[in-house]
Amino acid sequence: MTYRVVLLRRAANDVDRIAAWIAERSVPGAASWIIAYEAAVQRLVENPTGYALADDLDLSIDLKVRQFLFKTRRGSTYRGVFVVVDDEVRVLRICGPGEPPLTADEVGLSKNS
Repeated sequence: MTYRVVLLRRAANDVDRIAAWIAERSVPGAASWIIAYEAAVQRLVENPTGYALADDLDLSIDLKVRQFLFKTRRGSTYRGVFVVVDDEVRVLRICGPGEPPLTADEVGLSKNS
């Protein structure tokens, strides 16, 4: 089965924020980051349920939140958080190294969001 990947607004904002931050320091570095990010997202199309659960998120709902990791050429690890709903992979957030852990509100999956 092939899944459709949907980047939700918060994740799209994360991508823009991270790429802009890297571009301020290195335009080629930002381009390299985008390539690594897009490759990681493309891998979700085939087998998103094969990724590990994001057990650090304390959610008050009954969805399995998963994560994917990807590295830049310089070795920095980034994290994407997503859920699978039917044939759709919904990317919720993208986090960079050194960022604090996400909360349920930050991924938009708490009862209050």
